[in-house]
Amino acid sequence: MRELCSLGNARFVVVGLNPQRIGTESEARVPGLPTWSGMDYQDTGLGEARTRFEAVTHPHVIGGLDAVEWLQRHHENRDVVNYIRLRGQFLGRMQGQVRIRHLFVDETHLHPFDGVGRRVGVEIDLVYVGGRR
Repeated sequence: MRELCSLGNARFVVVGLNPQRIGTESEARVPGLPTWSGMDYQDTGLGEARTRFEAVTHPHVIGGLDAVEWLQRHHENRDVVNYIRLRGQFLGRMQGQVRIRHLFVDETHLHPFDGVGRRVGVEIDLVYVGGRR
């Protein structure tokens, strides 16, 4: 199986829990102070950096619930995990150490035999706590 990225022990793969959207956000803190001649801005450094993940799986067909369980475990334990992303030539790139701030799991079309959603979507909000991109 081709692994596209990983968050700790949770693996995002082509067949399984598959990432659908990845967005990054960061801020530079530049407060302004009014002066007689306009505004005076001062660079006070970088603020927090975040990455937002959306992933989906169809567990009855392709699995992927093991990765969802790992995400829940990392979130509940407040683990600091490595965020690694696949790049060209099958090389992985360490994006940084992150903590899962928000985790949202959405199950739709519950299966009548086991009660698990036929489609399971995951939204994850990561915050970088060490070694930023």
